[in-house]
Amino acid sequence: MKELRPTIKINFAQTIYKDMSFEVRVLMHNPHFSQEHADAQHGGEESENNKKLDWEDEMVLNGIEEQPEIVQDEDFHLMGEKNGEAFDYAISNMILFRFKIGEGQYFDLGASKELYLKHQINDGSLTIELEGLPYANPRAGVYIASRDFPVDLIPRDRD
Repeated sequence: MKELRPTIKINFAQTIYKDMSFEVRVLMHNPHFSQEHADAQHGGEESENNKKLDWEDEMVLNGIEEQPEIVQDEDFHLMGEKNGEAFDYAISNMILFRFKIGEGQYFDLGASKELYLKHQINDGSLTIELEGLPYANPRAGVYIASRDFPVDLIPRDRD
């Protein structure tokens, strides 16, 4: 029996040192939401067929030492294994939220600049809002615009 899709594993393991936690919410805006329709038909509110958000992702990060640093001038390294071979792709055009988890150790969440709308950091929480465009989500907290995702990692059917 032929394997139709390559096996892809994304490295996610990190060592956690502290007991502090940080709540993260990621909101994906619905590109089809119409405020005009909401105003005219529903008193300005969203409705079942006119939702403001496509989805909302929530996670809690444990072992965080301080508020995240916002990084815009570094690549995000998507590392893992495909069909038994290691890979490391540098993804540019990302907004990274870098959390310190130990002495000299960091954990990045991030989104392509093309997807990124805004963020808000409060004491112990981060909310990231994203534009409703095609994207890949190779691991929790990482959202890469489809045009920036490595072509070699896109599963394809084999002959």
